[in-house]
This record gives sequence, structure tokens and C-alpha cells, in this order.
Amino acid sequence: MNLFRQTIDVSVVAVFSVLFAGYAVFIYPFEKLNEKLSSEVREKKVKYATFS
Repeated sequence: MNLFRQTIDVSVVAVFSVLFAGYAVFIYPFEKLNEKLSSEVREKKVKYATFS
């Protein structure tokens, strides 16, 4: 029973690690690139920028 519980724990950690790594490698760079190229985001950055 103890081995079964450890296998489940390791499986859950492995699944979330793969999901996190997949997001970090495949999706996040495209989101950041889209943010840098978006004129709407640029306008909002200028609009809400704090000038000290």
C-alpha cells in the first residue's frame, strides 16, 4: 500500500512538472512575443505609466 501511495505521489508531481515545463517552453514565449507586438498593450502601458 505504501508503494502504491508513493507511485501516485510521484505520478502527480511528474504530470504537473511536465505541464509546467511545456507551458514555459511552448506557450509563454509566444505570449510574451504577442504582448511586445500588440499596439493595444503598448497604448495601455503608456496610459497607465507612472511618471515620477
